[in-house]
Amino acid sequence: MKAKKKIKRVFLYAAVILVVVWTMAPLLWMFISSIIPGKEMLNSGTNLLPKQFTLERYATIFGAGGEAASQAAVFRKSILNSFIVAGVSTLLSIVLGSLAAYAFSRLIFTGKKVLLFAAMFFQLLPPIALLVPYYVMGSRAGMLDKLITLIIIDTNFILAYVIWVMNGYYASIPRDLEDAGRIDGCTWFGVYRRIIVPAAAPGFVAVGALSFLMAWDEFLYALVFTQSDAAKTIPVAVSEFSTKYGVDYGMMMASGVVATIVPLCLALFFQRYIVSGLTSGAVKE
Repeated sequence: MKAKKKIKRVFLYAAVILVVVWTMAPLLWMFISSIIPGKEMLNSGTNLLPKQFTLERYATIFGAGGEAASQAAVFRKSILNSFIVAGVSTLLSIVLGSLAAYAFSRLIFTGKKVLLFAAMFFQLLPPIALLVPYYVMGSRAGMLDKLITLIIIDTNFILAYVIWVMNGYYASIPRDLEDAGRIDGCTWFGVYRRIIVPAAAPGFVAVGALSFLMAWDEFLYALVFTQSDAAKTIPVAVSEFSTKYGVDYGMMMASGVVATIVPLCLALFFQRYIVSGLTSGAVKE
């Protein structure tokens, strides 16, 4: 029995190491590519570690000049745009989605299940299926090349996710807490604000962090709906690093590393809350 346990443990550790390597290898390769000089990057050799390294690309990104200085300025502007789009979309999705999820979880009304599954249906649609209708509506409304358009679209997609996750989380909160609040004289909204929201705080953190990452990484609509440099977000700006000689893969890798720092720090900082928030809503009491 002890031998079997040791074998299982070895396989478990091997599987964990394999997953970690599989996950971290692209990030490590992206960072190495960002510090390799251009000539060595184009070399077809198999060296994993660079013989020489340079931080010139990072200096260019943060405003020290260089061949790609103009595109680096666009990238710096795109960081602010991504923060605005992701932050506002997350805030709107949490406020609207949490209220809708509370209604689905606690109220009884006709068509409740149909509406809940309808919300999830739109979440399951491939983004490209709605690209043309969104573009036509945005063009007729004069809302192309504006951050508010990306905020509305991202909120639309994130909202269904927030509703489903928070609906399951609210179901795990005992109704006795609400009954006690009602007995003490609270209104429905008072119960929600003073009892439900604090009790569901881990769920809000988990959903908020994941919603922010979803909006931060959105590329298709940002590519189609933004033309000017003033409205581009990070995914679009990263893809547009080029010179008169072709695509500047080194700058793309460096900007990709910078763009990855925010979601990576967010995931590491809120890791405990994300896990506890999502797992707490998985069991209905």
